[in-house]
Amino acid sequence: MSSERHELLVVTVNHETVPIEERERYSLDETQVEALYKTLHDNSIIEESLILNTCNRFELYFKTNEAQNGKTIVFETLSSFYGIPLEELEAHAKTRGGQDAIKHLIEVSAGLRSQITGEAEIFGQVKNAYSKCQQFGGAGALINRMVQKGFQAAKLIRHSTPIGVGQINISNVAVDLSLKIFGSLDNTSALIIGTGEISEKTAKALRSRGAQDFGIASHSANRAESVAHDWGGKPHTIGALDSYLNNYDILISSTNAEEPLVTKALLDRLHPSRKNRPLFLIDLGLPRNVESTCQELDNVYLYNLDDLAKIAQDNLSDRQAAIHTSEKIASQKSDAIWQMLGKRGLVSCQQFENR
Repeated sequence: MSSERHELLVVTVNHETVPIEERERYSLDETQVEALYKTLHDNSIIEESLILNTCNRFELYFKTNEAQNGKTIVFETLSSFYGIPLEELEAHAKTRGGQDAIKHLIEVSAGLRSQITGEAEIFGQVKNAYSKCQQFGGAGALINRMVQKGFQAAKLIRHSTPIGVGQINISNVAVDLSLKIFGSLDNTSALIIGTGEISEKTAKALRSRGAQDFGIASHSANRAESVAHDWGGKPHTIGALDSYLNNYDILISSTNAEEPLVTKALLDRLHPSRKNRPLFLIDLGLPRNVESTCQELDNVYLYNLDDLAKIAQDNLSDRQAAIHTSEKIASQKSDAIWQMLGKRGLVSCQQFENR
């Protein structure tokens, strides 16, 4: 059955549909997430919704009481909210309906749809999104049952297959790239910008691979001091970046800053005093923390999320069997969840019977 006529749909913009320069247009802070929930539910056609907003994806799961027009209403709402022309939004987004929407949620939660396949952080991000959904009034009987059962299926995949073996995450890929470039991190200095979960994992990865000299930068001096004490490293404030950046060989940034923290103009000013010493920039932020034009400078090498994903894909062949098994589990569980929703009357009988 076409997704056009489903009561349950997901609209997704992610690394599978658009490049990073388009994805960052859909990034939301918490205030904007709350505003979008309100905007959606001001329309009586949208009965329930769940917004998932991460560094690599925007997804909106929703239940509509108007299967014929619900998708159109949501696309028009998103177009107005983001200020993105409707035809662009339709080109960027992919839509799934019914059981396919549930299967997608399971695969996303289990890390199968992540840019780094098998990474574990996404499960916590989906849980957090569900918590916000409840807080902002988006959840109802359908969303609640779908998410709770979807989490069970995702946990089964993580526990019964080797999909996540090796502590796969973007931080490890970033630090392993640094190690590959320099050969050893023992005498290499690295700067971490940001103090969130990804930055914490980056600090642990640096230490585990022999890095002795690294710094931690935050907008808050107190936060930088506290985190540097817990993780190791030297505390810095982001506002004074130009005073210490030249002390480092590697910069790994992961913040939710709306504007780039590292600009070509900044590096232009600092470049002469580096005396041709290479600077490796690894940008894990979305919106991006480093201007893309920085890579135009001599001896400056820039990698972003898409670049790291390509590197990680090179090692994917060893886990193809686990991926196949995981997708099979997701398909079986989504079918069971879909039938359960139909029997509970949470999707219409006609939709359930014609799936």
